[in-house]
Amino acid sequence: MAYLSVTSLYESENPVNPALREGLGRQKTSIKMPMHRLYIRAIGSAHEDWHPQAIHSYLKRLGPFAKIEISELKEGHGGSAKPDENKTKMIEAEQLLKAIPDGSTVVVLDETGKNLASMEFASKLDDWTQGGRAIVFLIGGSWGLDKSVRQRADFVLSLGRQTLPHLLARITLLEQLYRAETILAHKTYHK
Repeated sequence: MAYLSVTSLYESENPVNPALREGLGRQKTSIKMPMHRLYIRAIGSAHEDWHPQAIHSYLKRLGPFAKIEISELKEGHGGSAKPDENKTKMIEAEQLLKAIPDGSTVVVLDETGKNLASMEFASKLDDWTQGGRAIVFLIGGSWGLDKSVRQRADFVLSLGRQTLPHLLARITLLEQLYRAETILAHKTYHK
């Protein structure tokens, strides 16, 4: 297995929300451990002041474990006050499914998915990244996901039975990824 210098990358060319780019850039550290390549493709952008801070905090923590790219994609309703729900989900599905790296494991976040305990999630993360495979996490918009997105998934993950705002789901995913990485690295974060 290849060992790499660690680079945590928050997509510096984020076209949707420049506030998330501020101060995030590249961060390098040298350690010996296998790198995980993680992509988060999400509909919508951070709009509260604390969203970028929370995202940055977990990206910084994940830096020693993974290369992460977050892509914020535009909502499919185009700002319409009364959007066509099906058309919106289809437009968002196209965006979410575009440019998924070949050979990646695709994990879709959806309330209908499987809810995993933290130790189970860590084990899945380890399985999904075997052989250097990347993982692409897909998070839909406020109208939910088109069925084509769930059909493309290798795994459908639920963060719980409650409905979460999509930005909070993104932050919760980052925290769970950090927790899983520390479990795999035998660190003391998870108790």
